[in-house]
Amino acid sequence: MDETMIGKAAGAWGVSLQTLRNELVPAGSPERSLGRWVVEGADSSLFLLERIDPATEPRKREMARFMGRLASAGLPVAAPCAIHDDVYFATKGGRLWQLTPFVQGLALDRPGYTQEAWRGEALAGFLVALRTACAPLEASFPGEPFDLPGYIDTLVGTIKSRRPKVADALGEATGYLAGRLYPHWQDLPTALAHGDIHGINILWKEKGIEAVIDWEFFGHKPLLYDVANMVGCCGMETPDALLHGLVPTLIRTLRQADFADANSWNLLPECVMALRYAWLSEWLRKDDTEMINLELSYIYLLMDNREKIASSWGM
Repeated sequence: MDETMIGKAAGAWGVSLQTLRNELVPAGSPERSLGRWVVEGADSSLFLLERIDPATEPRKREMARFMGRLASAGLPVAAPCAIHDDVYFATKGGRLWQLTPFVQGLALDRPGYTQEAWRGEALAGFLVALRTACAPLEASFPGEPFDLPGYIDTLVGTIKSRRPKVADALGEATGYLAGRLYPHWQDLPTALAHGDIHGINILWKEKGIEAVIDWEFFGHKPLLYDVANMVGCCGMETPDALLHGLVPTLIRTLRQADFADANSWNLLPECVMALRYAWLSEWLRKDDTEMINLELSYIYLLMDNREKIASSWGM
């Protein structure tokens, strides 16, 4: 991308481009935009400038509004910059642009971070603060709760037609969830949630959280949705993480904070397992055979060791 055009785009927010900081790598998925650059302004402030697919503008506008409300409530969220009231995008050179403060976290030791209990306490504190900040926003951001059983059934139907061997391998696990989770899903209380919490979407600082990023999947979810996704991702890094360090500390701290009702906690192991289907879908999309096989093995590890895992969480 021509630097002059990048400068014009940044200028829509009053940022005078001094230099491109190409040595800085933005956190988060590069698939969320059509291009991204770290720009330095006249006062040495750093911003992340992104070129946006116009098809995603409505959702990204809603996300920007939501993140702005969270940032105003004091949460560690790098909310997109507004040009003026409720205007978060600029059109320059026939392209759509968005600007966000650039935030960097400390390098994450993987999988070592999963064994550090303080991260569980920090994340629990963030999730409690998020729940509190979201309570008055429920009416401003309406929407139907995510139908995970419906998603799984649709995914499995697609897999049957395209990858029948994978579908066969999933058969027992899907039947298990149909019996243990599906009948209760609609009755689980919901709240606004991040929707994609995992170690890489958290920018860590020394003994705390610098920022939480990638809010594209925010919306109404069961109370422990974010917890289930984080737990599952830690266990995917190393199964031992399900029993030690971040995960049990996160669960213990949230239970002490009365974060969810008893039924939600009782179904947490099933929710962890069910959310792995979304990750399996990602590996199938990328045709990553190694990760597909690893994910299948992990799903059955979660199912076969359900009672041991739940017991280690004090359930």
